Amino acid sequence: MYRPKNSGQEKLPVVIFLHGGAWALGDKVIAPDNYIEQTILKLTEKNYAVLSVNYRLVSDYVHFPGPIEDSKDAVKWVRKNADQYGFDVENIGYWGVSAGAHLSLLSAYTPDNEFVGDQELSKYSGKVNYVVDNFGPTDMNRLLHTRAPKPLLFIVGLISKKIIDIRTKIAKGMTGYDVNTERKKVIKACKTISPLYYTENTVPTLILHGNKDKIAPIRHSKRLNKMLDKTKTTHELIIVKKGNHGFKDTDKAYQDELNNAMVNFIVSQIK
Repeated sequence: MYRPKNSGQEKLPVVIFLHGGAWALGDKVIAPDNYIEQTILKLTEKNYAVLSVNYRLVSDYVHFPGPIEDSKDAVKWVRKNADQYGFDVENIGYWGVSAGAHLSLLSAYTPDNEFVGDQELSKYSGKVNYVVDNFGPTDMNRLLHTRAPKPLLFIVGLISKKIIDIRTKIAKGMTGYDVNTERKKVIKACKTISPLYYTENTVPTLILHGNKDKIAPIRHSKRLNKMLDKTKTTHELIIVKKGNHGFKDTDKAYQDELNNAMVNFIVSQIK
């Protein structure tokens, strides 16, 4: 939990941060000297509390909806503990990177009666005011190429068996099914965990995506942008020039501009 040094008696608006790691790796620890830490510091200077939270990681035994339930429960936990920590329950939003951005979008766009987690928290709302999406996948079937014809997959496998192995492992981790033998079940499950298909409860969204991202290609964010256009949801897509996955090679001055854009968007959503 990151809080302003001197918040006084004011209630603090809250940003829930969800880490990346292909849904199977990573944790709530924020690495030093990167853009995420720098943005968190900017938010605390604006009198925000930022909560970096863990969620269940997928494995041979843990599958969706576990991670999404945990992500939604984080908001409900904020509401349950608002008095103890001085949180402003009217001003809560998500910010996620990569897999965490996918979870942020899915959490923000789904109503309280979907992906219900801890029963003790179920009486609290998981509703948020906005979501900040950093290079998140929006269509899991596209990401995992579940509809790709078998001859094409065979050719890809000849070029790089590792790509096919990773695809199989992520699909099994997320859905619990083997994409090679239970493809229809994987496709159906992937649709239920794709933010692109949740159009009824969208919230204001800021999207940042690099045009050189080879892990989650920018088309994921462009399709989300079109969906938000159709639903007339307040949104913006910032295409990060020469940006790769994680913005690892982005110039520091340019990155600072992007960080400010995220902070300004979050502040603009205050109620």
